[in-house]
Amino acid sequence: MRLRRIIFLLLGLLFATFVVQNADVVQVRFLFWSAYASRALALLRAFVLGIIVGWVAGLVNRKEISSAATFGK
Repeated sequence: MRLRRIIFLLLGLLFATFVVQNADVVQVRFLFWSAYASRALALLRAFVLGIIVGWVAGLVNRKEISSAATFGK
């Protein structure tokens, strides 16, 4: 296995352990909206949202780099 994959698996395992240990019900507030949810689900949603934002930012960055390289020709 590559070192990068091992590191990602280790971080995922640590995050999963953290989420399982924080399963209390908490109030989640955003602007004028409020709801009660499991802290584990709130953490998981924030993690997934962070992955999606990072993935989209990477796609935009790659597109800008490729269009800049094409423009320079």
